[in-house]
Amino acid sequence: MAKRKINKSEAIREFVRANGHVPTKEVVRALKAKGISVNAAMVSNVKSKAGLTRGGRGRPKKTAVRNVGRPAKSADTISLESIIQAKRFVALAGSAPKAVELIRAIEKLDAITGA
Repeated sequence: MAKRKINKSEAIREFVRANGHVPTKEVVRALKAKGISVNAAMVSNVKSKAGLTRGGRGRPKKTAVRNVGRPAKSADTISLESIIQAKRFVALAGSAPKAVELIRAIEKLDAITGA
């Protein structure tokens, strides 16, 4: 009679389902006692792919750092410092429409001079 080959992955899944959330090292030791040779990496992969691991543990996600008080790094970002400088410019111009008029005049000047 031919000896039936053991499916190691299925043995891991069955053991974890039967014993709840057990550490990987414990799974390796228990299966070794049954004569099934597996390593920790295989157990971790099988548990993960089968959805038998606890989710939400590990490192917290990194959050974006705000550029408060620093000059803008690109044309798409607006920092607090840029807003403050724009407010000062509007105050010097007298009003927002006058500030817009000055900016358009600067754009025309740049187009003429090629700067």
